[in-house]
Amino acid sequence: MAQPGKPASLILQVLLVLLLPVSPRAAAQDAAPREQEQARPYVETSYLIAPRRVGDFVLQDASYDEGRKYSGAGFRYAVEGHQETRIDVYVYPAGRMPRASALTGGMAGFRADLARAVDAGTYADLVLEDEQEFALVEDSTVAAADTPGDGDSLEAILAIVASGNRPSGRKLPMTMTLQPHGWPMQSVGYLFYRQLYYFKLRASAAQERIASADFDALVDRAARTLVPAIEVANVGACARSVIHVTAEAPAEEVAREMVMQGTEHQGYNCHETAEAADIGRKSADAEVVEIAYRAEEWNAP
Repeated sequence: MAQPGKPASLILQVLLVLLLPVSPRAAAQDAAPREQEQARPYVETSYLIAPRRVGDFVLQDASYDEGRKYSGAGFRYAVEGHQETRIDVYVYPAGRMPRASALTGGMAGFRADLARAVDAGTYADLVLEDEQEFALVEDSTVAAADTPGDGDSLEAILAIVASGNRPSGRKLPMTMTLQPHGWPMQSVGYLFYRQLYYFKLRASAAQERIASADFDALVDRAARTLVPAIEVANVGACARSVIHVTAEAPAEEVAREMVMQGTEHQGYNCHETAEAADIGRKSADAEVVEIAYRAEEWNAP
């Protein structure tokens, strides 16, 4: 129920400002428009946009293999004054799913990759520390999009919007010995689910070249600087957003569903065309990797 003094009409007015042009639609309706939407691939093209410089982080290299498009692209950054630390951001397709499920599956894949590196002899003495939740906005409490909080008040609804704009991810610190040199290394991995893609940041440095506390502060700053700065703009049928609500639902429930579904959709960063996504302007001082998908490669969920 809405709190006294904050009627449902006020909540709905706020939603119109927050969520336009997302449109509500009753759950029961003709299926023809939906079938027409599915005729276009859910994602036709993704533009991975990595700025060449963000603060003191400078892009050194970008890599992409068209034959392995599902591995996405890699972006290597250097940070001024810290030649000992290597920072790589990998951006690769995840698909449409709840954030909690995406992070669980993504971290399982991350751990499997580490195990394969050990089996291949790249690492020895791998020690994984406890996995941690990591917020992109420092010192903020970010609710998961799947569990947006209790109640239908205006404050609770606005909290859903805030959580969608400040996503949290996972952090996995580790140590290992880099082979064949036998160098003791400190390393950390971060994983986020944004814009239908995984964003994985890996940073490593020789233990003897930087103190552990300094390394931890540096790589936390790298994650909070680089992950929000790198963008995936998607073009395809995913731009056609429809919010499904029960026709007989009370206004408070409609408001809540509008915010939850609308915030989720806005996070996909989907557009009808490259021009609508403003790719030309965003490419001016950035490295752009364009990944095209055939209709059967990424269908509507």
